[in-house]
Amino acid sequence: MTKPIDVFQKGVLRASASAIVVSTGLVPMTAHAQDAAASEPQAEEQRAGGLGEIIVTARKRSENLQETPVAITAMNAEMLEAREVNNVAQVAKFAPNVNMSPVANISGSSATITAFIRGVGQTDFNITVDTGVGIYVDGVYVARSVGALLDMTDIADVQILRGPQGTLFGKNTIGGAIVVNSVQPQHEFDLKLEAATGRFNRADFKGMINVPLSDNLAMRAVASYETRDGYQKRLFDGGRQGNKDSFGGRIAFKWEPTDKLTVSLSGDINIRREEQTAISLLELQDQNVPLRFVDIPNSATTPGGPNRQIAAPSSMYFWNKIRVTDGSCGAPWGGFGVPGTLAPTGNPACASTRWITGDIDTTWAGGVNRSDFDLWGTNLTLDYDFGDFSLKSISAYRDQSSHMEYDFDGTPHTILRIASDIDVWQASQELQFTGSLMDGQVKFVLGGYYLKEKGTDYTPMEFGFAQFFTGGDIDNDSYASYLQATFKVTDRFSITPGIRYTNETKRFDPSVQTIFNDRSQLDPVLASVYPQGAFVAFSQCLVGQANPAANLFPSGPLAGFPLPNCTPSATNPGGNHTMPAIEVSAKAKEWTPAISADYKITDNSLIYASYSKGFKNGGFSQRIFPAEIATPSFTPEFVESYEIGLKNELFNRRLRLNIAAFLSDYSDMQITVNEGIAPKVRNAGAGRIKGFEIEGEAAPIEQVRVNFGVGYLDAYYTKIDPSAAPVTLDSKFAFVPKWTASAAINADVYEGSMGKLTLRGDWSYQSGTFKDAVNSPQLFQPAYSVFGTSASFTDRSEHFTLTAGVTNLTDKRYLQGGYVDLNVGGAATASFSRPREWFLKLAYKY
Repeated sequence: MTKPIDVFQKGVLRASASAIVVSTGLVPMTAHAQDAAASEPQAEEQRAGGLGEIIVTARKRSENLQETPVAITAMNAEMLEAREVNNVAQVAKFAPNVNMSPVANISGSSATITAFIRGVGQTDFNITVDTGVGIYVDGVYVARSVGALLDMTDIADVQILRGPQGTLFGKNTIGGAIVVNSVQPQHEFDLKLEAATGRFNRADFKGMINVPLSDNLAMRAVASYETRDGYQKRLFDGGRQGNKDSFGGRIAFKWEPTDKLTVSLSGDINIRREEQTAISLLELQDQNVPLRFVDIPNSATTPGGPNRQIAAPSSMYFWNKIRVTDGSCGAPWGGFGVPGTLAPTGNPACASTRWITGDIDTTWAGGVNRSDFDLWGTNLTLDYDFGDFSLKSISAYRDQSSHMEYDFDGTPHTILRIASDIDVWQASQELQFTGSLMDGQVKFVLGGYYLKEKGTDYTPMEFGFAQFFTGGDIDNDSYASYLQATFKVTDRFSITPGIRYTNETKRFDPSVQTIFNDRSQLDPVLASVYPQGAFVAFSQCLVGQANPAANLFPSGPLAGFPLPNCTPSATNPGGNHTMPAIEVSAKAKEWTPAISADYKITDNSLIYASYSKGFKNGGFSQRIFPAEIATPSFTPEFVESYEIGLKNELFNRRLRLNIAAFLSDYSDMQITVNEGIAPKVRNAGAGRIKGFEIEGEAAPIEQVRVNFGVGYLDAYYTKIDPSAAPVTLDSKFAFVPKWTASAAINADVYEGSMGKLTLRGDWSYQSGTFKDAVNSPQLFQPAYSVFGTSASFTDRSEHFTLTAGVTNLTDKRYLQGGYVDLNVGGAATASFSRPREWFLKLAYKY
């Protein structure tokens, strides 16, 4: 069934297509005017005062942004600094149809990112789930979203590529790519120092030194230390949450032993010792019974099969009625059909709504306040120039570990606690053979790629009714080869086909997943049937059993519950595993093509059309409770994207205007839904995404620069699989606002004998969006705008620059992410943006 599109949406999409057609017709007239002006004496001066070229490397060669038939948002170092962009997530504010959040739902980590481009991404940060948006640092793919919140220190440029990217990158990416390039060592001495202070006792120190060690060897070293207090106060112990305490460093060497060979070796490190992200308790819900039956539609473990039931326990019940033993938190249940009473709000020993502060800058959370992260990596790049051809080798290794706490209950009590210990390493090797044939008429990229990744995630979880482990071990291999070539049919018309083959194997061993404290054995009614605990009995009767249904009560009040006399199986040693203790694997072999055609209407205008297909491999859900018969898995998802675009430089290069319109068919979509307490990734069905982007830059006068952008997305489901319940055809995509917009202005208001004064301002906007796939009303963020401003003074020698500014000028506190589980966990929590902050920064440049 096709979802109808209302008149407004049709009008917007038609307008975007019409804008491209109309602009195409106007360009020759504009170009004619520019050609006429070129004969005037002042024409060269006007061009000198216009916009400079933006060089991008999206197609593995240096090209003018305006001559690259790809939808790209590019920001150089000056632009990043002017907009006070300190990490990769903040780049999204200035890129249409891009949404990035510096938190991950149910994580608590301060080093994790959630990224979406054109409606495609992933909300789950688990190591068994791949990201929908690829992040590449100096050509190296960052495999996990944990640790992907990169600091922007000594960065040459950031390029955001929209749509599937596979025929030019080592690791395929389905939604888009964020390419971060560091400044490389130079053969001139350079020194930069910077210190900043600001609200919440901010103290940042950064330093860079570039030293030419010989005629063919240069070294560049960068170090930064950033710290500030948390902005959320913990009422329980007087502490804070949401701080920053991060040290980062990078050292790079560039050796050119001959004019043909370049050897680049770098190493980087990032150490964080921070508090958990600021998390606010929005709702708390008690239950008057310990267990309830919940229908699970058409489980993904038995596609097409009947619904099944799980026993949904209540964390708040077990705290109030079992762990508080004096009876002051309400009467317990008296058996089937005899419910208990809810906890009173006046007793601080109880879990109740009394712990909701109503203020996002305060919390009653009393859990461990910790988010640690350690990363180190190395990159060896060899580049040999044969003349018309070049061969590049990129060898990289990254090793990271993190420990993060998530106090889900938001109370002083230890009811809901998630403590993730993640250790992951990755090693990758990429070879790129690039060159040109037939006197430059054909330019190609041929590549091969291998990624090896191994890691562990051992997560002890506290859920009131039980303590158990989730997680496990991963062992992944990814092989790929790709080829893309640009054929210059005429001086103005080119065709670029590409193809990629990917062969991936993902392995997951969930043997660590066990129940080590079943508190249901403390309930008198349940203990009379299950002395070892109802959840352990459930595990013994399901996991590894040849006929699990035979081990359940067939009728009566315990219908669907396990019989009390099951014995452990071979794949369930000890009888307390929540999944079979065996390694499982998912394999994928996919061909993903791409093709584009571009035509240069004039020297300053390019029109293009493209098609590309991307895929993201399947995997496994690793948070499981109660027990599962088999390890829940999901299959690959696919996107086919169609795009047309127009790139213009007008009015003697004083205006740069780029327009793109696209349509994407999204199939076997991977979304995260709740099943019991377990957030599981499901293949939801199919969807369609339509939209456009308009980006521009203007230099109306020499002293002023203006950047602006607008994005529109119409994303909807066209088919829903029953296993994705409660998601329906009417559900909205998570993290996908319909409208995004931004604008920034830099104005040199004074330049004289004392130096130069520059004023800057920026604005970004997002329309309303949900932060989870099930569209929890608690996680809906209405439309909002964010403003920033700064002023910089550079002395006449250009050695010193003093900058003062304010971020989030209007103190807009928008929702960044969260998690809702009222039935089992009994709580809804969310993370909000940082408040308004002032800063003062002094920089020295040699």
